[in-house]
Amino acid sequence: MFQESHFMETKEQIRKRIIQIRNKMISEEVAQKSSLITQKVLKIPEYEEADNILLYADYRHEVMTRDIFEDAVLRKKKVFFPKSNDDGTMEFYQVVSVKQLESGYKGIKEPIVNERYLYRFQRSEDTLIVVPGVAFDTKGYRVGYGKGFYDRFLQDKRQMTVIGLCFSNQVVEEIPHDEHDIRMDKIVTEEIQYSFLRI
Repeated sequence: MFQESHFMETKEQIRKRIIQIRNKMISEEVAQKSSLITQKVLKIPEYEEADNILLYADYRHEVMTRDIFEDAVLRKKKVFFPKSNDDGTMEFYQVVSVKQLESGYKGIKEPIVNERYLYRFQRSEDTLIVVPGVAFDTKGYRVGYGKGFYDRFLQDKRQMTVIGLCFSNQVVEEIPHDEHDIRMDKIVTEEIQYSFLRI
């Protein structure tokens, strides 16, 4: 189930340990488990009802998102991908074809910048953001790559539904967190779907 630990690991220790585990996965396993996760995501009511899907381009054995992207486009949803800025902020731009993604920050595929397609937050629209991560815990907290892009982006957009995607070997017992760390509404793995009530 999840990686047990008898002492509270730091975020850096968790990050290092889980990246090593994830890197040992073979491509076929990543593809197969990503497909199982995708099937679950497409049935989530918040996905079905969303006007906008903020997605990520998978990188280095993250859960693959191409099938989610293609399904969302078919359903006439607006799909946006993130572009990282040097100042640690992130913006999302609408993409209708994977041809609009090019190699960007650390070799991750990013959208071509075009102000016309910039995502602008509207409270009146149903928006779902799909978040990658190195590790997630059973309370809904996540460890990313340490740059804080997603936490900063989501700080003033709590109306969005936040779903984390990961493989079951990335779920740990507990991640240290503080008040600016954003908690997921759901985490989807190939084995289990976790849901967390907002208090």
